[in-house]
Amino acid sequence: MKLAIFSDIHGNYHALEAILDDAQRQGADQIICAGDVVNPFPDSRRAWEQVRALNIPTVRGNHEDYMLAMDDPEDRAGMQGKVQFLPVQVTAATMPSSMIADMAALPMTLSISGPGGDDVLVCHGSPDQTRRSFSQELDGEMAASLNRYRERVIVGGHIHQQWYKHWQGKLLLLCGGGGLPLNGSTTAQYLLLTHQGGQWEAEHRAVDYDHAGLLRSLLEQDFLIKGGPIAWLFYDELLTAERRMIPFFEFTGQGQHPDTLAGWQGAVQRYLKSIGRWAVIRPSVGEAVEAVSSLY
Repeated sequence: MKLAIFSDIHGNYHALEAILDDAQRQGADQIICAGDVVNPFPDSRRAWEQVRALNIPTVRGNHEDYMLAMDDPEDRAGMQGKVQFLPVQVTAATMPSSMIADMAALPMTLSISGPGGDDVLVCHGSPDQTRRSFSQELDGEMAASLNRYRERVIVGGHIHQQWYKHWQGKLLLLCGGGGLPLNGSTTAQYLLLTHQGGQWEAEHRAVDYDHAGLLRSLLEQDFLIKGGPIAWLFYDELLTAERRMIPFFEFTGQGQHPDTLAGWQGAVQRYLKSIGRWAVIRPSVGEAVEAVSSLY
């Protein structure tokens, strides 16, 4: 038996296609999604429709949570008009109510049946939280959460890394950043689990896809303008497969985030200059520095 498990597509339809094609070539008996199909990239609706059309079992990720928050008047009030949430706002505007209802119905975990009862548990961050990964800290709270489940193999996403750890008789795995890897490789990544010899064997797959085509598509769809300066960081993550978002917020300082669009533009530029990336990003941003001011 073979299971293909992917996560963190984030609207990168080009990467999704590559993963699905490779999983089929590898003879996967079932394909499962560990969340974050959508946001921030502009083909989010198309990616979501493909996952649902193929009846791929899916758990909820924190970016599906963002879509649900934008559908809730109280939560939306805390995000609407804020520059850091421009990609979320743009993505949510493409999602009809039927898609939001589907996301609301997604489970936090899925137990995938394996041979002889050797089942696999799939979640996004961890079984009880979409935003906290078991790969970050196996403290008492996380240990209690994991040990509530009988499955010997637990697979998550969220961190955009390919990772594994043997822990208290369980095999913990991260399936990698499907559409936005952050391990230095601009490939589409997923996990292939094969049950043989009475146990699951893991293979972290990395598949080439039309990366240049994706970048062209983002520029054609004005992603860098509509998504504001936060989109510039996501764009550089795609270019380099390196983390930009968390380091940027560390660079600006806790509680020191800008209040205005111009402030965010300046902060992102200063951060990218500090790591030697602004000269690379600036030509792709093009008129976005000026044009975004007229849109928002």
